[in-house]
Amino acid sequence: MTNNKPITILIPAYNEEPRINTVLDVVCSYEKQKRVIVIDDGSKDGTFEKAKMYPVEVLQHKINKGKGAALQTGIDHVGDSRFWLFLDADLINLKHEHIDALLKPLHEDPKVGMTIGMFKSGGKKNVDMAQRYFTILNGQRGLAGFFVKSLPSLSWSRFGVEVFLSRIAEQQGIPVQEPPLENITHYTKEEKYGFCKGFIYRLQMYKECIYSLFNWRKYI
Repeated sequence: MTNNKPITILIPAYNEEPRINTVLDVVCSYEKQKRVIVIDDGSKDGTFEKAKMYPVEVLQHKINKGKGAALQTGIDHVGDSRFWLFLDADLINLKHEHIDALLKPLHEDPKVGMTIGMFKSGGKKNVDMAQRYFTILNGQRGLAGFFVKSLPSLSWSRFGVEVFLSRIAEQQGIPVQEPPLENITHYTKEEKYGFCKGFIYRLQMYKECIYSLFNWRKYI
């Protein structure tokens, strides 16, 4: 399928029915030409049905394969794009200016291959601190088409996908910029699933990130 839109926005989603509408409201009203793809990663709730209510393309995994596989499904579906945005489905207070901030360095400098959004003053100190000190984990990213074309498959990486992307950029000597994203945050695992279940999900996320950190070279 030919992609005539200069910006492709990929939104991986797993059990985000109560939250994804606030993200899609903003993304769909963004005035620049874009192609929006939601990848429902085996959700057990109404994420797929909620996303279908919007003027976006919705892809679906029958089982949960992880964030990396969801992004790879979106990349494979589109094939080629000048610019890409990877956005989480559980963002709070996403604005058009945040999208602009992620894209601006890519427009201004053709050598920049990736931007990593840095949450700032989002109202959750723990989230802001994690974003500041563990930028390699940040999920809101802009990518130039030339960098996406160079990527190996992301399908194995699950929550370690951001670690993998950062390591690939470092290995290739790709310039990366970190624009601040003011007054934005996201739901924590504990807020979404309750303390006990959310904590277990958090541990699993950390496990996948650590695995990616130490094993990413196996997958290039």
